[in-house]
Amino acid sequence: MSQITDDELLGTLGKSDQNFREDSNALPTEQIPAPTVQEQEPERSEAARYLGTSLNHKPGDSPFADKEADKKMIGEKHLTKVGEKIGDNAEYREGWIDFDRQLLGDRDIYYPKDWQFRIRPATVEAIRNWSTIDEENIISMDDVFNEVMKSCVAIMTPTGPLPWGNICSWDRFFFLLIIREYTFAHGEKAIKYEEECIECENPVTFELTSQSMMYEVPDPELLKYYDQEKRVWRIDPQEYDVNEEPITLYVPTLEKDANIKSWLIARIQENRNRKIDQVFMKFAPWLSQKISKDADIAKKQIRELEMIYKSWDADMFGFMDEVITNITVSPSQKLIATCPVCGEEVTSQIRFPGSIRDIFNVSSGRKKFGKK
Repeated sequence: MSQITDDELLGTLGKSDQNFREDSNALPTEQIPAPTVQEQEPERSEAARYLGTSLNHKPGDSPFADKEADKKMIGEKHLTKVGEKIGDNAEYREGWIDFDRQLLGDRDIYYPKDWQFRIRPATVEAIRNWSTIDEENIISMDDVFNEVMKSCVAIMTPTGPLPWGNICSWDRFFFLLIIREYTFAHGEKAIKYEEECIECENPVTFELTSQSMMYEVPDPELLKYYDQEKRVWRIDPQEYDVNEEPITLYVPTLEKDANIKSWLIARIQENRNRKIDQVFMKFAPWLSQKISKDADIAKKQIRELEMIYKSWDADMFGFMDEVITNITVSPSQKLIATCPVCGEEVTSQIRFPGSIRDIFNVSSGRKKFGKK
């Protein structure tokens, strides 16, 4: 498959992911401490109570000394071996834990009330794939992001499990950070950097965590148009002096993003000179509840969406553009921290001290080999 440029793919991913390709310093967020690990505190309801749940043993006195028995136990209990340190503890954490939806904040409304999320630490395979990320290739990076989500996030409902792809587009990086915090539950892999306070010039520490991320969300008065159980927006343009029938818009999901991206790649490969309507790409994830993984069906579905999009007159297009702008959840580009000396709030552009690969970099605690 031949390479296509980043610009040709602009619009296929959520805003938070578009920021990564500019450089390794850009990302979405608010400075709140990461959930602390508290074991043996069943009375706590926060998700922090789950983080770091583990079965520990020291080399030499492991109750699972037999390697074959180890493998059997890990497989039966869905455990993942992470964070092993030579000469220290070999730590096994339980595979799946319940996730406290309160950590989603205002974005909890975009999931039905009876959905329960479960996460598990990043597997060795997921970490290995992450280490190969090419930050110059948005397609490759996008695929690795989704592989981690696929292997480490589950959705449980009263009618059975749902695929990871039902997660909202804007929540992907949030869940990646949640997975990271469970994988490195003791905070040994914190993503931190310092900047000077603009008031007193003392250093202020910024830390990127799932809870330090900030989002621009729709105004509360607009939520009357949103149906949480159906995950749809129902809006009547005539309320806003636009003579059109009521519209239904569906929250963008990772599954739709991935299938639209596949369609887009195939379309460009058919004709390298084909121009992509990037404005339509902005609307496409909202116009359909589902985009098929089957290439032929997806092609037909997206053609029908294009016909709807092209049927709008100037008034309807302006109205739809206004609606999408106002109901989209947008990750912020800044972190906020409080100066420990003068107490002033300080903001900083979100960035990685090293590279986005540091999110699951298991070797960052040792002496570095080379300069790359």
